[in-house]
Amino acid sequence: MSTQIHFRMDETEKNKFETILNQLGLTPAQAFKIFAKKTIEAGGIPFEVSQPSNQLTAAINSHDYKEFTSAAEGLKWLHE
Repeated sequence: MSTQIHFRMDETEKNKFETILNQLGLTPAQAFKIFAKKTIEAGGIPFEVSQPSNQLTAAINSHDYKEFTSAAEGLKWLHE
């Protein structure tokens, strides 16, 4: 079963992101699927995240996301 995930993104960043992905032959949906699979394989974000930027801090604090009490709960939600 497939499900949809929606999120908001700054338009300028979105355009830059899509330009890079187009050069790689990927769509944003394909890139997100790769990120999700690598996150699951790694058991966490598949790259180092240190000192969050102001934008990341604002995104985390915005609560414009789905929150889970455990990784298992998040994975179950992804596969529903």
